[in-house]
Amino acid sequence: MEAVMTRRRAPDGVEQEEALTRRLHAEHGEALFRWALGRVADPRDAEEIVAETLLRAWRHYDQYDPERGSERSWIFGIARNAATDLYRKSKRRLRVVSEGESPELLVEDRAEILAEISLVRDALDGLSPHHRDVIVAAFFEGMTTTEISRRLDVPEGTVKSRMYYGMRALRAALEEQGVLR
Repeated sequence: MEAVMTRRRAPDGVEQEEALTRRLHAEHGEALFRWALGRVADPRDAEEIVAETLLRAWRHYDQYDPERGSERSWIFGIARNAATDLYRKSKRRLRVVSEGESPELLVEDRAEILAEISLVRDALDGLSPHHRDVIVAAFFEGMTTTEISRRLDVPEGTVKSRMYYGMRALRAALEEQGVLR
């Protein structure tokens, strides 16, 4: 007797979940990949971030609240967390050191450096423009408080105040991301 192969129809819930996953990938996958690729050196790591993001979004879609923001901003928040987790995981991997090489002389992985830059950039983006301008001028452009004061046309005391409160906010943001303790 010949066996008849029939395709089993998935329950409606499973079909809806598959449809959700396909929709999330179609609407956000490419943008997520470009974003992730800007933060890690290896395209495989970017693909891993996208896959993990979509998995987490699918698992926790019931937590998405349109009142709090768009689906895209919600999913990119998940992506930022996935990228941070990948960065932390990569720090726990052992590095192979060839003979004659000293571990102290090794330069950090490009992916690790890019992940750190990405986290700091995200934290800086969360600051007010006044605080960000002062911090960028001081730490990335090497300007003194006097030079910043002249550039921004504000008193030096204001520059110092913005620097203090900006650094506090930056530290809080980096602690929230788990970069600082």
